[in-house]
Amino acid sequence: GDIYSVTNDTIDTLTVFPWNAEGVMRPKRELYTPHGTYGISADENTQEIYLTVQHDNAVVVYPKLAQGEDKPVRELVGPKTQLEDPHGIAVDYKNGLLFVSNHGHAIVQATDSGKFEPPSITVYDLKASGDTAPLRIIEGPRTGLNWPAGMRVDSEHGELFVANDGDSSVLVFKITDNGNVAPARVLKGPKTHIAYPTDVYVDLKHNELWVVNMGNHAALVFPRTASGDVAPLRMIRSAPIEKKALAIGNPGAVTYDSRRDEIMTPN
Repeated sequence: GDIYSVTNDTIDTLTVFPWNAEGVMRPKRELYTPHGTYGISADENTQEIYLTVQHDNAVVVYPKLAQGEDKPVRELVGPKTQLEDPHGIAVDYKNGLLFVSNHGHAIVQATDSGKFEPPSITVYDLKASGDTAPLRIIEGPRTGLNWPAGMRVDSEHGELFVANDGDSSVLVFKITDNGNVAPARVLKGPKTHIAYPTDVYVDLKHNELWVVNMGNHAALVFPRTASGDVAPLRMIRSAPIEKKALAIGNPGAVTYDSRRDEIMTPN
């Protein structure tokens, strides 16, 4: 019944609000997380939350009620994990699996040097910790992975939905997939209005797929089994799709141009 939000700023913080939160209010609690946390998922069976940590190439696990300076109950980190700039994370608690999407670049701690690998989805036992190798890896040119971001597992239908940021698409894999495999379905094209998606959500109650986009600041809704270049069922956006929407994010300064009567801000 709570809303969890990861914030990366001077201090990385996980803030928790009541589900019906509205207006200006203090969070119920805050948890100070490692720098570079990005994705979040939860295991409702064990009441644990999972966070990816980009800079450390790690996954950290906390109790859902953790707060303040509480430490993780376990961490998945090390060269055997093949975590490489992890972003999205999805828990399949029905089958006891953990899926992590990786952009592919990482820092080699021993030499403080960088390496670039293909983007991938690494799959682990849900209780994996330490320097543990993945059970399987989805990786290779046939996968179509390009900056994979947020993910969701549909355990009922055995599918993994991936917001494929760099390719402006949504990829759907079988949860049993391994290696250089093509997706079971791809949702992509001008009719979809998918543009640099950052996350997805599968609504099994209404049999729908939600896609949120950084590229056009829109939330799109499709049938769960949508494939190819198809139009969404509906869209949530602050302006019609043919119009520019207000797109201010992390502005660093602002100034006024009196000659042109315009306000300018770097975005």
